[in-house]
Amino acid sequence: MNLKDKGKESRKKLLEAAEACFTKYGFHASSVDMICKAAGMSKGAFYHHFTSKQELYLEMLDQWLKIIDRYIESARSDSKNVLELFRNIGEAKLLFQEAAGKLPIFIELWVRASRDEELKKITIGSYYKYLELFKSLIDEGINEGLIKKVNPDTVSRMIIAVAVGFIMQSMLDPEGTDWDRVARECPEIILKGLVRL
Repeated sequence: MNLKDKGKESRKKLLEAAEACFTKYGFHASSVDMICKAAGMSKGAFYHHFTSKQELYLEMLDQWLKIIDRYIESARSDSKNVLELFRNIGEAKLLFQEAAGKLPIFIELWVRASRDEELKKITIGSYYKYLELFKSLIDEGINEGLIKKVNPDTVSRMIIAVAVGFIMQSMLDPEGTDWDRVARECPEIILKGLVRL
C-alpha cells in the first residue's frame, strides 16, 4: 500500500471511529483521545488529518451529504420525469436507514449550530442546497404541466420537513410501524396534492 492509500485508510478509520463515538457518547463527551483509541491510531495521526474535532465532524456531514447527492443523481437518471423521481426517492430504503443511523450525530450538530454563528454558516448551506434542489424540481414539474401551480418554496420546505420528521420517527420508534411502507406512501400522498389532473 502506498503512502496516499495509507493516508486515505487512516482518515477513513478516524471517521468511522468518530462516528461510533459520537453516536454512543455525543460530540462533547467524545474526546480526540477516545476517537484515536477507537481507531487504533495516535493523536499525531489525528492532527495530521484534521485540525480539530469539529473539522472531523463537518467532514462526516459532508460525506453523508455526498451519499444523498449520489442517490438523488442516480434516481434522477432512472426517472422519466419529476413525479417519478419523487416516487423513486420514496423507495430509498437504504438511504433512510443510513440517515436514521446518523441522525443523532447531526441533530447534535444542528443544536450546536443554532448557538454558534460560524458553525451555522457552514451547516445552513446544505439545507439551502436541498431547498433549492426541490424548488427547481417543483418548477420543472410545473413547467412540464405535471404539477399544479403551487409555491415551490413552500412545497420544498414541506418535503424537507416530512423527510426529516420521517427519519426522526423511524429512529425513535424503529419497531413502531413498517417504515418501508411509510417511506413509499409519503411521496404518493404529497404527490396527490401536487399532481395536475
